[in-house]
Amino acid sequence: MAYIVTREYRDGSVRFQVKWRLGGSREGRQQSEQFETATDADAFRAAVDDAGQQWPAGWVKGRGFIANVSPEYRFSSFARASIEERTGIDARTRKDYLRDLERWIAPTFGECDIRSADHFSKSTIARWLIWLEQQTITRGKTTRKISPKTIRNLHGLLSSILQEAVEHEPPLRQRNPCALSTLPRSDDETEDDKEFLTPQEVSLLISCFAGKRRLDSRSTGREDQLLCTIAYGTGLRWGELTALRPQDVIRDPGRPPRLRVQRAWKRADDGTYFLGRPKTRMSRRTITISETVLDALVELGLDRLGREDLLIRAGDGGRLHYSTFGDRWARAVKLAQAQRLNKRPTPHDLRHSHAAALISAGQPLTYIQRRLGHESIQTTSDVYGHLLPEVDDEAMAAVESALKGGRPPLRVVG
Repeated sequence: MAYIVTREYRDGSVRFQVKWRLGGSREGRQQSEQFETATDADAFRAAVDDAGQQWPAGWVKGRGFIANVSPEYRFSSFARASIEERTGIDARTRKDYLRDLERWIAPTFGECDIRSADHFSKSTIARWLIWLEQQTITRGKTTRKISPKTIRNLHGLLSSILQEAVEHEPPLRQRNPCALSTLPRSDDETEDDKEFLTPQEVSLLISCFAGKRRLDSRSTGREDQLLCTIAYGTGLRWGELTALRPQDVIRDPGRPPRLRVQRAWKRADDGTYFLGRPKTRMSRRTITISETVLDALVELGLDRLGREDLLIRAGDGGRLHYSTFGDRWARAVKLAQAQRLNKRPTPHDLRHSHAAALISAGQPLTYIQRRLGHESIQTTSDVYGHLLPEVDDEAMAAVESALKGGRPPLRVVG
């Protein structure tokens, strides 16, 4: 049931906040709306109860009830149709878009008129962005505010829907107000989102996986050590790593061993997983691997498994779930922290640490982009560009040399 919280402010004013959980369940997301009078708050509370702990039909957050909007122009209907009719996206992406629409956008704009310049303006979108910045996401035992990246992604989804209204035949809007938004910057994010491990820290972590067979798994600590070695040595994503087969390893005489990344685990609409192509054209790639990585693949069964068998697998030979390995990873991290590791890495941080090692070795971002399978060099630059302070030093040295009439020194390559 919805309830009212009275809030008193320093200036002496009083506001009345109606709070409830969507659907009335404990798992429902917390919702709220604020009023200046107790009478208005009580009337809205009753409307929420009558609507089954949902936003009352026709109510727009922060604005109140609006005139009835024809279903074809109601934002929620237009947006859902926009997402469901999009081409060039897979089923998982479509499902994620629809989920984000219902969870983060529809509570504010769902009942609005897609054509209205009052409902969708620089001001209303700014207030929505401010609301998003105050929201939290809970994963496991950790609760944190929505990251700037997530806010930018949600804003991008809203913008794409409004842009479709602009380009509709005939046009439903004259312009897209999202173009006027000021978004939170990526550099507002804390480095806690990524942990870059040194080679010594990676070795410490790997050593913290016990070599004996575990009571809660058919996997051994040694297999986990090999998995981490391959993950750090290749920089593959989890879905790519756990989809590797013997036939993906290329060993030609006189050439370094290589790995062909051509499959990844994908999630279907019903929550099950299947093997499909990696998400982008650049993700489908062939990379060179070291002898240490090759030895790890051999120890996992490269030369004795069938061509289609999974090299990194669960005890039954099937897909190794991220959460299953994640539990064992968490225990290894805890052991490493007892040995003075002052970071809290996730398995995905092995990919980040692989990139950091390449940068430390002087590899250019274009090479790292191809190796990691980034679709855009901008992605590589945004994620790892801050690890390149020496680039700025070299650039300034070249400028200084030119200003003094000299020639910049040649760099030694190799």
